[in-house]
Amino acid sequence: MIIAKLPGQSAHVHSRLLERLGIRWRSGFPGGPTAKTYYLVAGAVVLWASWPALATLVHPAPPLLVLGASALIGFCLSFLLALRRKASRAFVSVPFRTLAFVAAGLMGNNAFYLAAIARIGPAEANVVHYLWPVFLVLLASLLHRRIPSFVEALGIGCGFTGVAIALSPQMAGELDIVGVLLGACGALTFAVYSVGRSFAKTKTDVVGPSLGLAGICALAAHVFIEPHYWPSMGQWVAIALMGIGPFTIANVLWDKATRQGSAATISSLAFLTPLVAMGLLAVFGLGMVTIFTIVGALFAIAGALLSSGSK
Repeated sequence: MIIAKLPGQSAHVHSRLLERLGIRWRSGFPGGPTAKTYYLVAGAVVLWASWPALATLVHPAPPLLVLGASALIGFCLSFLLALRRKASRAFVSVPFRTLAFVAAGLMGNNAFYLAAIARIGPAEANVVHYLWPVFLVLLASLLHRRIPSFVEALGIGCGFTGVAIALSPQMAGELDIVGVLLGACGALTFAVYSVGRSFAKTKTDVVGPSLGLAGICALAAHVFIEPHYWPSMGQWVAIALMGIGPFTIANVLWDKATRQGSAATISSLAFLTPLVAMGLLAVFGLGMVTIFTIVGALFAIAGALLSSGSK
């Protein structure tokens, strides 16, 4: 799941980080979000939520091959959109250091996620990955050298409780610790990436250009690290949809939504992503969605809301 703008931390203690994240927890637009804004947010959430389903469809294709190919597809589409907006010069002028950081963050996050899906299942990996808001709060607290507040601590506890609930059926047998750690590493990677991006000064699109570098690096790593693999036609379709949907169009919709409506309300709606993801897995029969994963996802969402929305 790739999120362009993120809910902030405690407005009282983390005000500086909040401003750099670009989110203020108050209604910053007269009248609140419009119906069009909700449609934009809904489209972005559904596209982000399609990631576990698409990742399941491409299994057992090697993760670096999947990420490299989908990233290059996303890069091409992003460049075409930049041409349409007459912003091609800004698209190709992003500093290399920024490109490298964004590419490493996005690819590391999603590579860990794909690896976790293969080991513990898409629904469970989805819940584990949603620890990223919790890790984001912990990192912000470390940056400000403070202990999390009671509400933040409660949110952190809810997040980890949700993971425990989602994985509880596997604990009765053989819990794949490596798979859980891979999912947690993906969440931590995205949290680190988000904090790093919050301090960036550029306001231009950096995800699109970075996908090109990420795609090239991922495919190069695939050649040297992973076994040779040629995806089937169905897998190629899923890979293309990854690049078009979660990597590109979702971020375009999200950017438009955040410029039209209340950032607080819109960001809160993004927390529905794990539940929507599970719904898609269930509808298409791509993953075992149980009461444990649903309750675990609810706890994870509660943890994210509590830890990131406290005052």
